[in-house]
Amino acid sequence: MKCPSCGLEIPDDTVICPYCTAHVKKRVRIKTLYILALSLIIVSSVYATLAYTNSGVGVSKIANLSIDDNYRFVHVQGTVTGYPFAYETPYGVSQIGFTISDGTGQLTVKIYSNLVAQAVKEHKVPGLGDWVDVQGTFSYGTRKSLTVNDLYLLQIKHTGYSEENVNSIASATPWTFKNNEPVTLKGNITGVRQYSFGYIATIDNRVDLLIPKAYTALNMLNLRELGSGVVQFYGALLFYQPVKPSSDYTTVNLSEVMKAPESYNRTNVHIPWADVLAKNDTAGTLLIRANETNITVYAKDVRRYRVGDHVEIQGKFVNYHGEWEISVLRKTDFITTPSWEVVAHPSFKVIEKKSYVNETPERLNSLVRISGVVADFRPLSSGYLITLWSNNSSYSVYVENVMSVSGALNSGEKIVVKGMVTEYNGALEIKVRAYTDDSVEVIA
Repeated sequence: MKCPSCGLEIPDDTVICPYCTAHVKKRVRIKTLYILALSLIIVSSVYATLAYTNSGVGVSKIANLSIDDNYRFVHVQGTVTGYPFAYETPYGVSQIGFTISDGTGQLTVKIYSNLVAQAVKEHKVPGLGDWVDVQGTFSYGTRKSLTVNDLYLLQIKHTGYSEENVNSIASATPWTFKNNEPVTLKGNITGVRQYSFGYIATIDNRVDLLIPKAYTALNMLNLRELGSGVVQFYGALLFYQPVKPSSDYTTVNLSEVMKAPESYNRTNVHIPWADVLAKNDTAGTLLIRANETNITVYAKDVRRYRVGDHVEIQGKFVNYHGEWEISVLRKTDFITTPSWEVVAHPSFKVIEKKSYVNETPERLNSLVRISGVVADFRPLSSGYLITLWSNNSSYSVYVENVMSVSGALNSGEKIVVKGMVTEYNGALEIKVRAYTDDSVEVIA
């Protein structure tokens, strides 16, 4: 027989090998050792995973986390209070993160590049208002943060969406909804504007949809796909106020004020919500209605406001020639148009796919392809306003972004326009929407 240790031939009844002195009869075979070693590795790995994921780490209150917890493994829960952000490099997204709050404080959750692709694949990128359970390495600095080491330790719960329509959100008062309330609605993307934080897309010319940069950078929301037809959007509501009210202005109920106007004479008042009933550009006045009460508002320039707009006003309540009015003339005074906007979640559904058709632009929100000659064009701050002559008729074409134009645009040039039929000031126009498949091609 052969020695199982050195492999040399030895007598069959040998107990100890004369060459290597190995114990022949009681020796454990190498294969057996391999099996035992592999079993130990598997058991150790499972135990380590269980110890890591179910280590009994209690949920900490964010407010209680301090510098003493720096680099410690912690467990927190909370609601997403800020939409996700992304850091991009020439090689891709290096980090994504989001802010959560548990009612005691806020903390930033970070996911680094080695887990970013996996987070997208496993839908581990949350939206505003989602509930999160997360464990990771805590870091104490100017802002408290937590680094996710394993996506298994990040759990996201999406709350139920209430179905709303565009008009109900556009006309809703500040107290109709709650911030971060999840909603779903259907509509068409009728315009897109780019900002440092992402994109503002307009749904049916009525409601703004904020698309965080993180979602487009990770290709979770594609603007070309969103602009291809009628889409079911998912997101959370956020009430946007262009200017925050000042603390030295008193928020008033206009009907109560008009019961005893003398007591409010020359005081700073704040009207959070009012409807514009009429305006006089020459006189610089708006007639507004709030709390079932009408009053005149005087300002230097009211041309940008339209009848039917909802406005927020901060000014001085005064008597002018025997009539009570609100004067908006100082630096701290303002008239703004606050509104509910939808912060997009990283999911959507195309309800009706549309194609560009060669037809007269008459159907609102249809996609058209029309060729003609540039009768006139005017450069705007970011795009163009084109008068297109086609089939013995003229059409107004609004180009949102110059990047949508290929070729040198000049009067008399033949062009092909692809865009959406929208409405502006009561008249139809063709809008070439930015960052979609809309375009203007100059034919050489």
